[in-house]
Amino acid sequence: MPFLENDKLKVELNPLGAEIVSIIGKEDNINYMWKRDKSLWGSSAPILFPIVGAVNNDTYRINSQEFHLTQHGFARHNVFNTEQVSPVRVDFTLESNDKIITQYPYQFKLVVSYELDGCSLSCTCKVINTDSQDIYFQIGGHPAFACPFIDGESSDDYYIEFSQKETLNQKVLLPEKKCMSYETRPFFENERRFFVRQSLFANDAIVFKNFKSQTVSLKSIKHDKAIHMTMTGFDHLGLWASKHVGGLLAIEPWVGHIDYEGFAGEFKEKESVVELAPDNDYQVNFTITIDM
Repeated sequence: MPFLENDKLKVELNPLGAEIVSIIGKEDNINYMWKRDKSLWGSSAPILFPIVGAVNNDTYRINSQEFHLTQHGFARHNVFNTEQVSPVRVDFTLESNDKIITQYPYQFKLVVSYELDGCSLSCTCKVINTDSQDIYFQIGGHPAFACPFIDGESSDDYYIEFSQKETLNQKVLLPEKKCMSYETRPFFENERRFFVRQSLFANDAIVFKNFKSQTVSLKSIKHDKAIHMTMTGFDHLGLWASKHVGGLLAIEPWVGHIDYEGFAGEFKEKESVVELAPDNDYQVNFTITIDM
């Protein structure tokens, strides 16, 4: 597997899904990513493309033709081509092929670039339309961090902090139906932080739209170690700590989300779907910064 390394961090990456496997601080030898326990959840930071979440009945429609995708799309199940540009940069590339075209009938190139700078790891996702027609897609990240960072600590001492005070409603998920309700519920009223409690995630992820903060952080009241997630170009944010998986907190920047309950329209009619013209590209970025 490819590695990135400087005097602050060592990062392991996986061409399968173009995901981050570990981010290890050289000062404290802590892996700040989820430990990838296959008996619980064997991923750590898959790239979500061309959908975020699930489509109803794993089925979606383009020009009245039905196609099938499982949750979060096919990118996480494919091995990307790898180019180690330098000791601190790797580019992963995935393009349309005969198998993908049966799931997603567009020609595209997806380039996921990771670059290390000091205590920060940047991830830029670029979609290039190589088709002769407009293409449609959603895209997102799913980095899951260790929570707690240190063995023996309690996740109850950890909290999420937004960089600005937010007044936000939470979109309501319906996990038993693998979809989202049109209902929303108040969550923040001119607030910045909340403590990590498993009960908050009893209904799966907490999902926000149109948040103001560019940075969301995971911190502890016991020490100054922290993870900061800075996001550019995303319109939704998912926060997830599964009730079935202890020891992780995912901070997920998204363009798009799981289908609304009962949605059976065309893919291009989904909320937050990107429309991209031929020979154009679209990119988003998130940067993970570690305070050790």
